Amino acid sequence: MFPFSGKTFPTNGEELAAAIEGALAEVLNLKKAHSAVTVVGREFPAVRQLLISLDGATIKLDEPPPKPSPSGKRSPGITVEHLGVSGHPIQYEKSKLELELTARDVTFDFAKDKSGRLLLVLQDAQEGHVEAKIGKADLQSAILAVATAAAKTQGVTIQDLQVDLTSTGDRSAAADVKVKAKKLMMSGTLHIQGKVDIDDELNATLSGLTCTGEGVVGSMAAKFLEGYLKKYNGKKFPLMAFSLGDVTLHDLTISTRNAVQVSASFGRKA
Repeated sequence: MFPFSGKTFPTNGEELAAAIEGALAEVLNLKKAHSAVTVVGREFPAVRQLLISLDGATIKLDEPPPKPSPSGKRSPGITVEHLGVSGHPIQYEKSKLELELTARDVTFDFAKDKSGRLLLVLQDAQEGHVEAKIGKADLQSAILAVATAAAKTQGVTIQDLQVDLTSTGDRSAAADVKVKAKKLMMSGTLHIQGKVDIDDELNATLSGLTCTGEGVVGSMAAKFLEGYLKKYNGKKFPLMAFSLGDVTLHDLTISTRNAVQVSASFGRKA
């Protein structure tokens, strides 16, 4: 599902591209070297290809925007033979997210939300696949940035950080983080644990964050860092910059070998 910019529904490929790109620019800093949206026509509203490049984009928002919700009567929108969305990468805070979505024989409706904003709603697809991932190095960088900022307020230096990831279900993974910290001539170890769950909108939600310490510095640092981590409990991190509309994900899997990688299919099952 994509919000549209503007006040009227598009009537040709050029207007379609502008309406989608204008709405994406509200939540993403897009690269300006090329158009983010390419429409290859047949005869509108039949579209041969709709390609959306989010490569190099940066997410502006701290929280994912609310899921657009169609209200009232819909009307037939566009049909797309091939839909492709790429994000290689999409920057979010200190992390880089990788995104790839492909689908064929896709149907969209035109709709509006309660405020009257125009929407392009993904209504059906013959088949589709989506993959989103964050590399282990990027995940470690993000956690290191949080830990360093928190530790600095107490005069503690973070020297090293290691992350172990384990799949705990089709839609969840556990993280075990070990941190070496130092203050003056003393050092210690922090142990942070938590869980991440993936929902149908491909948002990653953190939960169960705990922090314990070993040694004088580790025990001291754990006390203030656990309080700092509380604000991340329940926080959502978007793995996609848009909604999948009416379609439902199936065959969703999480791999944690070298990255947190989420793969899923959507569309009509055989």
